[in-house]
Amino acid sequence: MNNYRVAILAAIVLIILFAGAYFIYKNQVINQVSTIEEFPSPEALTLPSPSPVTLPAGGEAQVNEQPQSGSDTVEVKNIGIQITSPSGSSVITSPVTVSGSANVLGDIVINIKDATGNILATSRTPACVAYDACPFEAKINFVASKTQAGTIEVYNPSTADGKPQYLQQILIRF
Repeated sequence: MNNYRVAILAAIVLIILFAGAYFIYKNQVINQVSTIEEFPSPEALTLPSPSPVTLPAGGEAQVNEQPQSGSDTVEVKNIGIQITSPSGSSVITSPVTVSGSANVLGDIVINIKDATGNILATSRTPACVAYDACPFEAKINFVASKTQAGTIEVYNPSTADGKPQYLQQILIRF
């Protein structure tokens, strides 16, 4: 009989503890919800402007298929080429180190040109296609220029026809 009374007393204490914990939890949830700010109005949100759409030769836009869901759908970032060194309008001497990042298929080509468009030096360096851009660096010897200014061009030649893709140019001085 004594054990029966202890069991009932323990059950009552447990019920009171659970009720108290539930009451405290509900008060915290209510306090958190009341401190959340209102959502901003649609007019207050700034969205990027859409980029212009280039239609194919037929003039009709093609519908792209949605990617499959799952682990094989990775968003590729920073597609293209970016030159980080030398900076624009820098004075360069031979050899010059050209560096940056690229996320393109195949190699990238680096041309050093004078102000008249004559190519003073050309170099190729490997690039990558990955989730994010990979660094590149090339040390290039070039012949002396007869002009005081020029450009460094970095591009990815098209696999179809060799035309420059993702062309980046910076002005330089000799």
